Amino acid sequence: MLRKLGYANAKKSLKDYLIYVVTVTIAFTLMFSFNLISNSKDILDLSSMMENFKYVMIFVSLIVCFVLGFLINYMIKYIFKRRSKEFGLYLLLGIKKKDITKMFIFENLILGFISLILSFFLGIILSTFISSIILNVFNAPYLVKLPTNYLIPILLSLGYFFIIYLVVLLLTKRRIKRLHIHDLLYYNAKNEHNKTSKVKSIIFFILSLVLIIGGLIIFNQEFVGVGIEPNITHVFLAVIFLILGIYLFIFSFADTLLSFFLKHKGIKYKKDNLFVIRQFSAKVKTMKLSLGTLSLLITLTLVAITFSTMFNAIFDIQLDTTAPYDITIIDDEENFAKYIDYVKQDYKINEIFTYHEYFRDVNVINDNLDENYQGWRGEDTYIKLSDYNKLLELKNRPPITLSSFEYYIHTSSSVYDGVMAIKDKIKTIDIGAKTLTLKDINNQYYTSSWSYGNGFIIVVPDEVVNNLTKGTDALIIDTFEETTEQLNDELLQLRDPDMCQVDENDNITYCYASANIYVKGYYLATNKSVMTILDFTLFYLAFIFTIVTGTIIAVQSINDAINYKKYYSILNKLGLSQREILRTVRKQLLIYFLFPVILPFIINFFITLSLNNIFAPFLASNTAYLSFIFLSSILFLAIYLIYYLIAYFSFKRCLES
Repeated sequence: MLRKLGYANAKKSLKDYLIYVVTVTIAFTLMFSFNLISNSKDILDLSSMMENFKYVMIFVSLIVCFVLGFLINYMIKYIFKRRSKEFGLYLLLGIKKKDITKMFIFENLILGFISLILSFFLGIILSTFISSIILNVFNAPYLVKLPTNYLIPILLSLGYFFIIYLVVLLLTKRRIKRLHIHDLLYYNAKNEHNKTSKVKSIIFFILSLVLIIGGLIIFNQEFVGVGIEPNITHVFLAVIFLILGIYLFIFSFADTLLSFFLKHKGIKYKKDNLFVIRQFSAKVKTMKLSLGTLSLLITLTLVAITFSTMFNAIFDIQLDTTAPYDITIIDDEENFAKYIDYVKQDYKINEIFTYHEYFRDVNVINDNLDENYQGWRGEDTYIKLSDYNKLLELKNRPPITLSSFEYYIHTSSSVYDGVMAIKDKIKTIDIGAKTLTLKDINNQYYTSSWSYGNGFIIVVPDEVVNNLTKGTDALIIDTFEETTEQLNDELLQLRDPDMCQVDENDNITYCYASANIYVKGYYLATNKSVMTILDFTLFYLAFIFTIVTGTIIAVQSINDAINYKKYYSILNKLGLSQREILRTVRKQLLIYFLFPVILPFIINFFITLSLNNIFAPFLASNTAYLSFIFLSSILFLAIYLIYYLIAYFSFKRCLES
């Protein structure tokens, strides 16, 4: 009998809490689809780095398990609270508590299994779609086909499922075991007790602001510039401050806000403000811990999306900086022939260009540069104007012009500020019998292969290099076909053995590469692998966090419509039209949905601003981070809006029924 009742109740719960079941299904679908993708041979063969995808997905799935467990535990507590009188009546009828517990656990397992089974079918379809996106990113041929390696992803999904439900249902069993008939009959009337006085609320509110501001300041001080490693202990301390600050802010804000409104009668009695604020304050007081957790999840969501979009832009620029040409080889000129011959075996060569770097005894730039801007070489590097213009041409950039008494400096973005700081000291330089005047300093489209070991290159008229010492030789090969990661590995095998020497002081052997090889295909594959793993991981987490947050707030809002329907009926009797009541509902829901979002938006802005101190030299502009913040906000709000609309129309339907 109880089993039949369990089936009937599960069917009823599926209808009443459809949004919850849909969210759990989506979460399991994403989990299964990403496990399918990370174990797909087609995906793993794209690059050597893609092998890390499966391990990253296992780690991320464990995080998702924790968040999903939070949602399922919350919803089971919520469903139990809604049905507590029913369970109390079962006890009065003589049904044993352990049988009621088994029935309730059975009902929730049915809902969980429905979500899990659906996720297997939906996950296969989703994984096929996502795989096509990844293969398209790598410009790999793709034939639409279903995945074949199901065993490991299914076992992982089953494992995650049983871990989540085992922990959650054990907690549920323990919770029910402690309750008696009286507790069950009045359990739905219980709320979290608000024992915090008005003074304590204000103190906690001020303390929350101190912790949040302090955490952001510490975080900003640790991320001050390129090459300066942050203190992990300080970063961890900043994160702890922010987490505590978020929870304290949520715990104290409702009381602080209510006190503010009650003191200002002009705002208090304007339209429906008093009703909305009272409702909002009562709701926050009963959900402090849950809202604090949701606010933390939203913060992680926004930071994850912003971080991902920022890294995408960095990778694009980093590729152009590190490997701007199909093949770049820094080696002795007499070795170039073997590289060219090898490339010719599998590639059609469009153009071959060789150039040289030059040095001299006096280092005008490096000797004046702050040590934070100096490269490991420590010698000023020169290049002929004609060679420099050819390198620009190969990058589809316009040439520059110099008179016979001018010179030009091209720096990386990370070194630009350092060179600009000494601009007055380097207005002129003497090379041989010539005095050259600085024409300009540029930091756009710089590539590290122009000046190996330095962050800048000095461009001089061709005849000036006759007074300089010839140094590094460089080979540029432009191929008709796209180069590959495999070509990079093969060319590395052609270079001479590493040069090694023993340091007599510490008896340690130091080895140096005899040549440096940069194949665009290798860096492209590496960047795409990192971007794929990072993007899909962070967006996966961000999406899960968003739908979990939206589900909990939407379900609570729908519950309000059921429990407090009488209040809206009273408003109608007091003269408010149905249209005005719905406007009040929209305002109430908007405040409720935005409350856990505002603080994360502020924190995300300042965290991104701090990270910009490091990433700005690799981005298109110093203000590019604003576009990343805007994009992350739009992506989050687009999903969040869906849950707001679901809550509103469900609320409206409850009031009209």
